[in-house]
Amino acid sequence: MSCSLEQLNILLVAAETGSFSAAARKLGKAQSVVSAAIANLEIDLALTLFDRSGRYPQLTAAGTRMVQEATTLLAQRDRLHAIAGELAAGTESRLTLAIDDDSHLPWFGTLLEEFAARYPSVELELLFPLMEDVAELLESGRAQLGISYRRELPEREIASCTLGAVTLPLVVAPSHPLAHKTPLRESDLQGSRQLMVTGRREGTERHRFRLSAQVWWVEGDLGVLELVKRGLGWAAIPEFLLHPLLARHELVILSPDVVAPPKLELELQWHRARPLGQAGRWLKEALLARVPR
Repeated sequence: MSCSLEQLNILLVAAETGSFSAAARKLGKAQSVVSAAIANLEIDLALTLFDRSGRYPQLTAAGTRMVQEATTLLAQRDRLHAIAGELAAGTESRLTLAIDDDSHLPWFGTLLEEFAARYPSVELELLFPLMEDVAELLESGRAQLGISYRRELPEREIASCTLGAVTLPLVVAPSHPLAHKTPLRESDLQGSRQLMVTGRREGTERHRFRLSAQVWWVEGDLGVLELVKRGLGWAAIPEFLLHPLLARHELVILSPDVVAPPKLELELQWHRARPLGQAGRWLKEALLARVPR
């Protein structure tokens, strides 16, 4: 019994996309190639991986288990390639870091100062995409490292490590009707305009903490914060952005019954199969070293 890593990769993509034709499109192959690869894999493993009796192939119990094992095996392959590439790589001439929203920049500004001193010849590019756009930049190779909130449905190709949790208190301007409402209930939030961060693509991520029927979408926490200060709605804002505004009494933290402030894990992300050069490895390890263990 033998099977190739290529067959296992086709199996995973077919399972992820839900059909052989969709897998073929994602892989840039003919559907007949994908179908043949799956059929040959089933022969090699002496297992039926997909039930083909319906309109779309469905994983069997054996297929589900093989997908789990293939995921682990291919992740190990990608790690092997990445480590080999990193061992062979010197100091790169350019490094791109994608950060979910520029409001996070002060969080590691001192680290960038140290990076500049260590690697003065490396051209550093900082991009500030939002939400799933970070993963897209890593997948395409446009960025080598990313800092983003943990997604509900992470991509298989993206590796990550936590940088800590960020609490997002619910806030309004002192002049907002909700600022002095007691008791404050979930229904009050649902009936008042909510200001929310959005990327440039539709998706489930941006609706994660939606409560209100009426939403204004804003590209970035700093934009949301400006509208909150003007009394145009309530919002969940990263705690590290609020301290000076709360000290000056420009914002009020809401404490509604039942509804707890959202909490998100901040992650450092990179592509499993793409090696980092010396500067990228240093920045990656320096970021992770700052996380309490």
